[in-house]
Amino acid sequence: MDLLVPQPRPKESNREYACRVLRMNIMTFRLKPGEPLSEIEIAKLFQMSRTPVHEAITTLHNDWLIEIFPQRGTQVSRIDPALVKEGYSTRLLLESALLKDVAGKIGRSQVQELWDCMCHQESLRPRMPDAVDEFIHLDDEFHRLMYYFGGRSHTWLAIRGLVSHYDRLRYLDALDGDCDYDRVTRQHREFCDYLLMGLPDNVQPEVKISEHLTSFRGNLMDKIERYPGYFTIDNVSV
Repeated sequence: MDLLVPQPRPKESNREYACRVLRMNIMTFRLKPGEPLSEIEIAKLFQMSRTPVHEAITTLHNDWLIEIFPQRGTQVSRIDPALVKEGYSTRLLLESALLKDVAGKIGRSQVQELWDCMCHQESLRPRMPDAVDEFIHLDDEFHRLMYYFGGRSHTWLAIRGLVSHYDRLRYLDALDGDCDYDRVTRQHREFCDYLLMGLPDNVQPEVKISEHLTSFRGNLMDKIERYPGYFTIDNVSV
């Protein structure tokens, strides 16, 4: 089991650590869709008892990232196109409202944090796709900050499970070089302008957020054909 196993964070419990590291390895395809999981092996790798590993697996099962089959075993969930679309729809609804509500109302120092995050993303461009982990992390951090500065930090935490299948498809796009990195950072630059200065009269937040989130629509069927074992393919429609 070749996983990325970082050091625990200060005051992080074994359950929290196991959950964070398993989630990270699932989201970055080090643990691939459909791959079986062994609590014994994971506990040995993480140097802890099975109890926190079992608790972490239960948490990730509730976030649709792990499937548990009684008497048959546990595996990483395959990407469900229905959950991809539901995650996209959730983010579209929430982030359109967020942009509309807080445009022009975010402080300069807060916008500077978003700007610094976007600039860091831009600096990774020559290193792509080798720096894909860092790029996606910064992409998530940019949007987390938008929620946080807009007074919706609990909303961001609440939707992490629901958008997890959409996020895995985003990562797969980036791994395959199908992500338009320049487009992402250009749109983040626009969001910084809107949050600081307000929305121009001819800009609709729903359109801007939709343009930012919808790359999966053109790539989903291609990914299903390329990685059939990664997806549940019953009743697929896009």
